[in-house]
Amino acid sequence: MYSEFPVLEALVPDVLKVFRQRYLVLEQIELHAPIGRRYVAQALGLSERNVRTETEYLRTLGLIEIKSFGMFMTEKGKKTLQDAAPLIDRLFNARQTEIDLARKLGIERTIIVPGDSDLQELVYERMGEELNAALDLLLPLGHSIITVLGGAALAKSAKDLSKSLSKNRQLEFVPGRGALGEDVAFQSNTIVQEMAAETGGKYKTLYLPEQVSYEAYKSLIRESTFADVLEDIAKTDIVIHGIGLALEMARRRGYDSIRLSELREKKVVTECFGCFFDGDGKIVDRVQQVGLQFEDLNKIPHIFAFACGGHKAKAIEAYMPNAPHQTWLITDEGASKQILKEK
Repeated sequence: MYSEFPVLEALVPDVLKVFRQRYLVLEQIELHAPIGRRYVAQALGLSERNVRTETEYLRTLGLIEIKSFGMFMTEKGKKTLQDAAPLIDRLFNARQTEIDLARKLGIERTIIVPGDSDLQELVYERMGEELNAALDLLLPLGHSIITVLGGAALAKSAKDLSKSLSKNRQLEFVPGRGALGEDVAFQSNTIVQEMAAETGGKYKTLYLPEQVSYEAYKSLIRESTFADVLEDIAKTDIVIHGIGLALEMARRRGYDSIRLSELREKKVVTECFGCFFDGDGKIVDRVQQVGLQFEDLNKIPHIFAFACGGHKAKAIEAYMPNAPHQTWLITDEGASKQILKEK
């Protein structure tokens, strides 16, 4: 971010968030005109009241027109949107490499931190700081639910969130899955507690096995203790998840040698949300899990995939054909260079 932006925000608090929000509203109208306020609100994860306020203001500026059949851009609005695009890139510090990576993966945004986590532990700190900045930009004021899935990278970066995130916000962190057979420090329940402590938010836990039979799953979700957390997951505003290596995640889930051999034959590469994907992004195996379901991702306004290191490059590529477009990937140069085949 250029030096003038912090000064501007100091004088006019939240100016950057407002600017980006109005840009995104204009972008939705440009892409889908004629479009209604409800569609814009759903696409951006905003309230209809918020969208109504913004679109009335954009109309008074002569950037859009509002008719009974929907909203559409004026010529002035189209030019303004075009002129604003480079500034949006500057605000997000989107370097060309990040733009290229997002286009290749088919997602909204990528953030690349310097270094390779396979060699440098400092990368996790930088990724945590970038996650904090991105959340500060995207989270609305007021109450927000953030669903977190476990993993080593997230566990190492959670401490780098800050209490600035809770300014004018009430944050609630919930685990996106039950306990997996792994180091307790890497589990969702532990990570949400850490994130809540660092930000001054609240948290809930989901203390039950992640992997259960279908009959047990149907029974558990009716229990009031678990139903409360699952209800929050269903209303989540942001999801933060890792991207696992398939065979490693299968071992953590207790797969025996026969099932591991079957996965190798299917050439699995990565695992997310209980789904195992091959190199072409096809789901080749799946487990019944308690918590956030893969099919629910499209309903969530903002998604952060968190994966780094050169050893994760193929896993990232295998999962991303399935990722909703609103996904932001936070990664490092170790992974990004391999994906982009940089030398």
